[in-house]
Amino acid sequence: MQDITVFGQFTAEQQKKRRLMDNFLDDIEDIKKYLDDAEVTDIFIGGSGRIIYKKFGKGKIITNDYVRCSKAQGIILSLAALTGKQVDPASGLPKLECVIPHPYNARFTGMLPPWVEHPELAIRKRAAHIFSLENYVETGRMTEGQYSVVCRYIKERKNILAGGGTGSGKTTFTNAVLLKMYEYTPNDRFYIVEDVPELQSKALDATFISCKPQEASEAVRTALRWTPDRIIFGELRYGEVANELLKAWNTGHTGNITTIHADSSQSMICRIEGLLREVIPGTIPDVREVIHLCVHLRSTPQGPKISDVLETGNALSH
Repeated sequence: MQDITVFGQFTAEQQKKRRLMDNFLDDIEDIKKYLDDAEVTDIFIGGSGRIIYKKFGKGKIITNDYVRCSKAQGIILSLAALTGKQVDPASGLPKLECVIPHPYNARFTGMLPPWVEHPELAIRKRAAHIFSLENYVETGRMTEGQYSVVCRYIKERKNILAGGGTGSGKTTFTNAVLLKMYEYTPNDRFYIVEDVPELQSKALDATFISCKPQEASEAVRTALRWTPDRIIFGELRYGEVANELLKAWNTGHTGNITTIHADSSQSMICRIEGLLREVIPGTIPDVREVIHLCVHLRSTPQGPKISDVLETGNALSH
């Protein structure tokens, strides 16, 4: 009898989840074609309801398509119900941050009044294709010299830091580096940690950790029990995580990559030092002993482009 009850509860939960997913799919009817387009990387609906999107290599595209205010609010609220998140426009937090479930697996942020006059939302999709470093050169997003330096540092198992602003292509570049790592060392064990599942790897031996931001430092600490060859982290935002990651990288696990928000390659090391000062009293370790190459990216009307490559050991820029 107990097994039947448990099975019944499981079925009821599945049915509830299916209803919530159906409600969400009804609400996204106006933007579904953009979500389904493999080339679209970002979708934005502002207060006017106008749909704006980005395609890799083609930049921002402003459409004449609109989403009604009630529909935009419906997308936010139905997705909150689907993901089990609380959104309280009246007395709580009028914002939703989550990941749209399979098959989209896209990062979602939505805001409701009173923060904004009308509902607004932004969607960052996971790349459907991995662009290789060779693609960067072929499309003029990276010079031959920059390509040679990046490949040399990957081959020599040096640690790489990718930086840039929001939408500068840090994740896409990181995926290209992971692809080159796999080409050089296909049997390496990859341990990949991020709070939103965006990184992709063809590695034959890989562990993907998708965790909450407050769990990230523990996930990095756990990496050492997995005896990985490479420890990859999505994006550094907090001092505790930066400290744990650099310590892990400094214990014989070489040839890694992570990303950070920064205005230039020269400021990327300073940004990490600032994060470390949040958690380390007194003197902080020399970051340049662990971070060997800084690659800065910027967004252009034609898409992401590598603006600078800085070797931290001898401070030479290419």
